[in-house]
Amino acid sequence: MRRITIISIVLISLMLGCNDNFVLPEPVEHEPLMPLGVGNYWIYKEYNLDRGTGAEKDSSLWRFGFIVLNPSEQLTNNKNKTNYQMSLCSNDLQPLDDSYSVLYGGSKLVHQNNEGFYYSGIISKDSLVMTFNDLLFPCPAKKGESVSGHVFYYSTLGNYSNVPYDIITQYTCVSTDSLFTTPLGDFRCIVYKMAWQDFEPLFRDEVYYFIKPGIGIVGMIQMVYHFSLKKYSYLEKYVLTNYKIK
Repeated sequence: MRRITIISIVLISLMLGCNDNFVLPEPVEHEPLMPLGVGNYWIYKEYNLDRGTGAEKDSSLWRFGFIVLNPSEQLTNNKNKTNYQMSLCSNDLQPLDDSYSVLYGGSKLVHQNNEGFYYSGIISKDSLVMTFNDLLFPCPAKKGESVSGHVFYYSTLGNYSNVPYDIITQYTCVSTDSLFTTPLGDFRCIVYKMAWQDFEPLFRDEVYYFIKPGIGIVGMIQMVYHFSLKKYSYLEKYVLTNYKIK
């Protein structure tokens, strides 16, 4: 017994003596917020909501979503990054183009790294309209954290209000653990709020992105804040019904 005690003391001493050389394990990288692989897609069903309660009233027969198209290399701040073109698509996964009427807001250029999801520019009529490098959805997310960036507004109808390309807005993480229910199951989500039109002191239009890391945007909710009433009204909800990620 005494020998075992001595050996234990020696081992503990050796372990304590090696503290200066102790190597911490590599940090675990979080899952991507939106898996960006060519051919990945997300399809949504649209619901109109009761403006007061937020209860579902009726749904659209149409199904829209977005699909990831070919990647491209872009040099920013002397660093190469790979952007992916994210286009609106119909239920049959056909990407929409500029012939789709004024609702079409152009395809988005996006990429991500271990800091989160970036919005990099807009392609319209097969031409690069604008380039930038906005971190819209930081990850790991911190509740209450806000960042500035161009309007990414991407409901299943696209930019139906023709928000100018160069408008800058705020993105705020309002929750890191919210439950969102879909026909595919319930998802614990990070929720980011974006104001996409602000007509203070009258009203402000907002969209809430419910993002499940590793899957992507599983839902979006549109709301209007009325400054004079100091209250919100619900508008629409978009719920994930089908997706494919690689």
